Amino acid sequence: MADIATPEFLSELQSLYPAPAKYVDGDWFLAASIAFCSSNCPGGIPSILRYALDDLDKLPDTSDEDRRLLVRKIRDGIFKSGLISGYLKVYNALVLLYEATPEELRDTEPLRDSTRSKEEVAAAGQAYFDSTYGDTAAKVQPMLRSAYPDLEHFTIKLGYGYVYAFMEVTSAKETSFAMISALIPNDTPRQVEWHLPGAVRNGATVEEVRGVREIALKIAIKAGVSLKNEVPNI
Repeated sequence: MADIATPEFLSELQSLYPAPAKYVDGDWFLAASIAFCSSNCPGGIPSILRYALDDLDKLPDTSDEDRRLLVRKIRDGIFKSGLISGYLKVYNALVLLYEATPEELRDTEPLRDSTRSKEEVAAAGQAYFDSTYGDTAAKVQPMLRSAYPDLEHFTIKLGYGYVYAFMEVTSAKETSFAMISALIPNDTPRQVEWHLPGAVRNGATVEEVRGVREIALKIAIKAGVSLKNEVPNI
């Protein structure tokens, strides 16, 4: 369904996110790419990439590093979203993104440091989990442990530690945006309700969070996702 990612629709999506001082900080393209992936319409992602790179190239003083960062943000955001939407969807999305990415903007080595100790990774995961959930962390984490101890271990040490807490490409708030953009097409309102204020705790403005929510919702509807539940708002 790549045809739904028309320039007109992408322009509409872009308008929903507050205009940033720097184009690469305008996370509409991050949210949109992840929502297309989560809606199982990865064919729209190359269109987003081309649209965003074309926009970026129209600006004065755009550097190769700006272009590389934009691609990396989309790539890393999609990777992070796999914990919610599933890594089979992520695989399909990242392959299409790779094929659409100019060769000079492709990464050939992992960005995450594989030499970090388990203790460092776990500490980073706990810190980001606590930042995201705020006062509710003390309630949510025991709930994970009670449901299945392995779920808590996986969530804190692997999910939040290895995947989410890597902030060298996508920031704390952008990681929250990745979660929200994946959760909405997955029709999981309870978790959406948790992560909307979580994004604010991680540095986003309410207007930015509302923009990400609206982008993901519009893509899900356009992609034909059947949402059985009302999507929470902030």
